[in-house]
Amino acid sequence: MPWNAMKLVGKYGNARNKNRHDYHEECTYMTKKRTCPICGNRKYILFAEQKIDQGKLNKYSYASRKQPEFMCHQLVRCTECDCIYAPTPPKDAHLAQAYAEADYDSSKEACYAAESYASALKPYIVAMHKRGVAIDVGAGNGALLPHLDQMGFEEVYGVEPSSSAIQTAPPELRPQLIEGVFTPGMLADKPLSLLCSFQTLEHIPDPMTLLKDAATRLHPGGMIALITHDYTGTLNRILGLRSPIIDIEHIQLYCPTTIVWALDACGFTNIEVKPIWNRYPLQYWLRLFPLPSSVKQTLQRYLSVVHLADKAISLPVGNILTIAYKA
Repeated sequence: MPWNAMKLVGKYGNARNKNRHDYHEECTYMTKKRTCPICGNRKYILFAEQKIDQGKLNKYSYASRKQPEFMCHQLVRCTECDCIYAPTPPKDAHLAQAYAEADYDSSKEACYAAESYASALKPYIVAMHKRGVAIDVGAGNGALLPHLDQMGFEEVYGVEPSSSAIQTAPPELRPQLIEGVFTPGMLADKPLSLLCSFQTLEHIPDPMTLLKDAATRLHPGGMIALITHDYTGTLNRILGLRSPIIDIEHIQLYCPTTIVWALDACGFTNIEVKPIWNRYPLQYWLRLFPLPSSVKQTLQRYLSVVHLADKAISLPVGNILTIAYKA
């Protein structure tokens, strides 16, 4: 996964040594417009103007499951494969370090997400004839790994660029987490049966490289499993630019057409795309909803008083699971 560096300068300086509450970012952008990162098409339609408030950038801006900021780079929609992408995103060097140095405070939510993902995956994994090595790319704190272990894989690993996320992992999982980016040579001596990448393709500058690398590493009949936001999902269409998927972290957004186009181009077969439901506590769903802060705080207090803040419910919020196989 080609996350190459994000160097943060200004008051933020060295993220390891400075006070993260003094965050400031001077982001350098690509000067040449990139073509569609999925199909290479140069023609597009404007989807959203850039909206970035430097004063709102903080230590969680590139963290997972954060409070929505409703900021974004300029986004356009490809006229060929329907991918929405940023034509001039931050340089690769800036992006990777931003993820590597972002704070992480969503371990609880990660466990809920892993349960939802494992439940959606299980019917496909049960049908697999060979369960050698499974890799979760963008593994966070490794919450999905125990579920994959229980499903019978011989070995399970996670690849994660954020050191903060890995540090929050249970001690027994840390040996299975590899800090860095996924490359075809990673664990090259092990037969790769499954590659997962959940809510990761939106963030990386060159998603096709990840998919091609996966096709290289999987053994014949091996499975790739992706979970992405679907910008054509009902809720995302209703919320429009106030949807949480419109975010400074997302330099691509997908729909079923885009995902099928990408996997087919990489040689995958038997591609299946289906919507999934996510299960989170009510207080987390409230955090995502586009309401004024004062209203959210009032509702959060009410949920706590009536002991419903931690009540978990499942909702269809516009995410899709894609399964495909190496021929």
